Formats: sequence, C-alpha cells, structure tokens
Amino acid sequence: MLALLAFSAATAAGLFAVLSALDAPTSGVEAAQATLSTHTVQFGPAQLVVRVLPSGIVCYRVIEANGSSHACRKSVRSNEIGYTVAPRAIGGVAGANVRAVIVKLTRRGTVWATLRDGAFYADVRMPYRVRAVIKVLRDGSRKRFAVTPPVS
Repeated sequence: MLALLAFSAATAAGLFAVLSALDAPTSGVEAAQATLSTHTVQFGPAQLVVRVLPSGIVCYRVIEANGSSHACRKSVRSNEIGYTVAPRAIGGVAGANVRAVIVKLTRRGTVWATLRDGAFYADVRMPYRVRAVIKVLRDGSRKRFAVTPPVS
C-alpha cells in the first residue's frame, strides 16, 4: 500500500512539473526569434527570403519552381555578396556597394541577375549550369567567384 501511495505521489509531482513547464516563459529561443528580421523579395514566380539573426548572421533561401536552396553568412558588408544555387536558379544577397551581379554559365552563357532590395536572382535555363558569379561594385571593380558543381 505504501508503494502505491509513493507511486501516486511521484506521478502527481511529474504531472505538475510538466504542466508548470508548459506555462513557464520560454527560453532564449523565442526571444531570439522575436528579434529576427525577415523580408521576402519576389522575382516573378520565384522568391528570395532573407533572414537576419540577432547575431548578425544573414541567411537566405531561393525558392523557385524546380526546388530551393539556402545558405548563410556571418554578415554581408557593403561590398560583399553571398549566393546559393538552386536547381534552375541562383540568388543571394548583395551589399549596398554592389551595382550588378553577372552569372557565367556553361556553354558560354551569361546572364545578368536582377538586383532588388539587397537581393539578387537569375533564372538558369536548361541545359545551362552556373560556373561563376561576378560581383560588380559601384566603382567599376569586379571580382569573380568560381562555382563548383554539386556532387552527384
């Protein structure tokens, strides 16, 4: 009988602890999400979602008809870009001093990305693949970044 009474008391204490935890204020995760900055930039049927975390980390996701891709950077300074390659597109974030983004494709293809609200996007049509990204700064200087194909 004493064992049954002890078991009942332990069960009640456990239930009380769970119910108290459900009513308790949440930890720092909710506070961090509350200060999260998010904006979406539409590029026709595609979109680029940019999230800036309180720590300054910038995450971005390209969402297009054939799939999506995402990446994060510690920060994006005024003369920097960050990009991610989706199945049929490339997109990313660009600092205020970035004037243009040029996407070099296989088969000698080239496309200029649309740059809007600190984000850029370009469709990559079949049978092309992205092979390099070139940022063009306001002073006219350029920097090329090689894009390695995904491992199959």
